[in-house]
Amino acid sequence: MTPQPKPCPFCGHVGVDIVEGSTFRWRKAVCQKCDASTGEIRRQTLGDGGNTAWERTAEVDCIKEWNTRYEEKK
Repeated sequence: MTPQPKPCPFCGHVGVDIVEGSTFRWRKAVCQKCDASTGEIRRQTLGDGGNTAWERTAEVDCIKEWNTRYEEKK
């Protein structure tokens, strides 16, 4: 199950696109409104599974990375 992305920490927009990074092996999440992005996540390109499964796993990993935030101290 794909996690839901949290709102952008910069503009508050809810919605990200998963795009190719610096090469075909990398993906990142990018805010649809202000273009804020995560670091690049390595996408599997060889081994068991297949292209569809590898892309799905990369999408989930990118959204998990997007949702990573520092906890505010109370």
